[in-house]
Amino acid sequence: MSGLQETYAGRIEFVVLDVDNRAHDAKRAELGSTAQAQYFLVNADGVIVGRWFGVLNDASIRNELNTLLQS
Repeated sequence: MSGLQETYAGRIEFVVLDVDNRAHDAKRAELGSTAQAQYFLVNADGVIVGRWFGVLNDASIRNELNTLLQS
């Protein structure tokens, strides 16, 4: 994930919500996060436009991020 954070720095904000950190519970509930290794792509309006579970495919996530930036 850090490679993506570096590539998209200043254009996309990455937020990590640790399931073991109770301070993150409200935001996780807001997103509907129910498990570890769950990822959400949220646009500038706060709308979830993508959701993934498990291991991320780097090429796929880059494509989704680029599409989001073009919209």
